[in-house]
Amino acid sequence: MDREHAGRDARAVEDPIAAIFDLADSVDHQTPKIRRMLRYVRVFVSLWLLLDFFLIIALAAIGGGNPVAAFLLFIPVIGLLLGMRRVSGQTPRLVLLILVIVFANLMIVSVGGMFLIFGIVLVALFVLGFIILELMRDLRSFFDYFALRHRVIQRVRQADPVVYVPEGKDAVQRILSHLAATNPDVRGLMAIPGAVAIPALLTGKTGLTYSFDAYVRQPASFLWKTVSLGTPGFAVFVKAFDKAPTAEDLKALKAAIEDASLAARIPPARILVLWRAKGNESVSADAYEFLTKEAVRVRLRGSTFACSLELAIERDDGTYDFIPLVLEPAVAPSGRPVPS
Repeated sequence: MDREHAGRDARAVEDPIAAIFDLADSVDHQTPKIRRMLRYVRVFVSLWLLLDFFLIIALAAIGGGNPVAAFLLFIPVIGLLLGMRRVSGQTPRLVLLILVIVFANLMIVSVGGMFLIFGIVLVALFVLGFIILELMRDLRSFFDYFALRHRVIQRVRQADPVVYVPEGKDAVQRILSHLAATNPDVRGLMAIPGAVAIPALLTGKTGLTYSFDAYVRQPASFLWKTVSLGTPGFAVFVKAFDKAPTAEDLKALKAAIEDASLAARIPPARILVLWRAKGNESVSADAYEFLTKEAVRVRLRGSTFACSLELAIERDDGTYDFIPLVLEPAVAPSGRPVPS
């Protein structure tokens, strides 16, 4: 615990709003320490799983069991445990857990002999270790989400509330210029030949083809494609509307981006919906609610990615209104909870 807060009474609150921000800052300061702790736990559990594996094989060989069968049974047990990470829903996970228990019991039988009791303990600890790793993964995802959310909120509070529309021949060129000026990742990516398509026709996983006014992409790294490590890449979608987009328009756009992202195997990082308003025009209440509460969700290689649809309204005074305002260039895996 932070020593600064150790001697304080947690029940004493004077200004609730200021206290919320102070609490968030305090937790954010502890995040690096918590991440280190989680990393140490994961390393310890991983080493234990490796040791447990060799102990089970050794006990099966020494105690008169079947070490070959014990070794082969590790394949379905580990495969099913890894499968539990990737599936969503309680029923599929329960089915996989039951299969894990069945194969784990067969592994215990393969140990057999005089070390049967030790086999029961070691196999149970092996399964428990994998479950602990999954819980550590969820906890790490939560703190990654919290740290990202806290950083974004701080940047929004510190950002200039007035955003001017840059020069450009049309709304698409202007928003791309704005992205390049405010985001070094996108600026560097746009300098790579072939990374930007204006306009873009993308085919989704369902086979349908979707039209976008601009598409900027950074492919995933080799490590991500093979072992889900490294950079998953990111994509920027731009879609312009001649009139205020409705909730139905936004729902259709959300479905199109999810389908196209699944086909490309690249998560969306920014989704910009462009509209040039006249006077004080605004979107409907349903569209506003959709923009502020819904997000594109794409599940790739066991990780869930989320990205809000961001309406960029060009006003007559040469400024942008963003609903909502998205500042971070790339999206991190959401895990649970989902920013996904």
